Amino acid sequence: MVRFLHTADWQIGMKAAHAGEKAKVVRQKRFDAASRIVELAEEKDVDFVILAGDTFEDHNVGDVAVKRTVDILNRLGPTPVYVLPGNHDPMVPGGIWDRDSWKRIDPHVTLLREQQEYRHSDDVALYACPLAQKQSSLDPTARIPRREDGDNRIRIGVAHGSLNILPDHVNFPIAADRPEQSGLDYLALGDWHSRGIYGRAVYPGTMEPTSFSEKDSGNVLIVEIEEAHAEPQIEVCPVNSLTWVGITPEISTVDDVEMLDRTIRDLGPLASVLLKISPDISGCTDSRALQRLETLREEVRESAFFLEWIDPVHQPVISGGADRIPDGILYEVDEALATILDGRIPEGPGHQFADQDPEVVLAARLLLHRLAGVRSA
Repeated sequence: MVRFLHTADWQIGMKAAHAGEKAKVVRQKRFDAASRIVELAEEKDVDFVILAGDTFEDHNVGDVAVKRTVDILNRLGPTPVYVLPGNHDPMVPGGIWDRDSWKRIDPHVTLLREQQEYRHSDDVALYACPLAQKQSSLDPTARIPRREDGDNRIRIGVAHGSLNILPDHVNFPIAADRPEQSGLDYLALGDWHSRGIYGRAVYPGTMEPTSFSEKDSGNVLIVEIEEAHAEPQIEVCPVNSLTWVGITPEISTVDDVEMLDRTIRDLGPLASVLLKISPDISGCTDSRALQRLETLREEVRESAFFLEWIDPVHQPVISGGADRIPDGILYEVDEALATILDGRIPEGPGHQFADQDPEVVLAARLLLHRLAGVRSA
């Protein structure tokens, strides 16, 4: 029987620019989560730890961040730790793995430099698939050998990439049936920041959320495998400090605003919550509702760790006929805004705004419609 901790996508050194003035705190929280992983590994008495890629955001991460990461990994000793280079921190000459700051790592940490079998014990073998570049259309797990007859060891693959279960082109595509093809008892994956269990192919997700689009992130996994061919038993363990929540409410009346207020309050204390609220007010004609919404916005801004408020989320569309903006300067401005939203550069003075955030342009266009008294579809 083996018990190990599976984590990935620490992304140490990420800029977190989308968190504005809170970016420095967001970066610090990643070290806090990593420290909790150390405590959890000791509490759960794991045999080893797998870090399945993207330990660092890129090769330009500062030495201070690398040293702090090394210090945390060294605290895991003597428990073995297996670290895989991912697509953000691939195994390249002169990269982050060649830094003097990384070379302070203790012997219990093994950097999985080669595509090969790493023997953890007589009963457990790891098959590492390190990445040596940022992008590829090749399956990094394709060279994992099949299980030979009579091989009763627990076989664990360690890889970084995207299971080919998506309709779109993916970077480092991994065969969804790789565990079956190669006779793996578990395929420890990194790359997807959302937790996902696809049979024996498993993503733990990032240990500290990084965006509003992630689902079930902020965890690590404790995995137990009784013997070869046995079903892995997976325990999900939260380690995150911050919670990222996106809400897209439709606002037409004051009651809608009160419902949004209750939704936010149900989140609990907001001091550790990053909120992205994108109210759809395209159908709102009630000035009281808009005023209450603005008050709520200020209330949330006072209490939330971070608030990104996007208003509105739907592009206004001119209906035509009597609802059309009359010819003149407002019509010309509206045409320029519509051109920018269509991904083109308008002629005339409007071209200087072509590089503005589409959400800003969208909000400006809806406000213009209200100013002109035009209904938006």
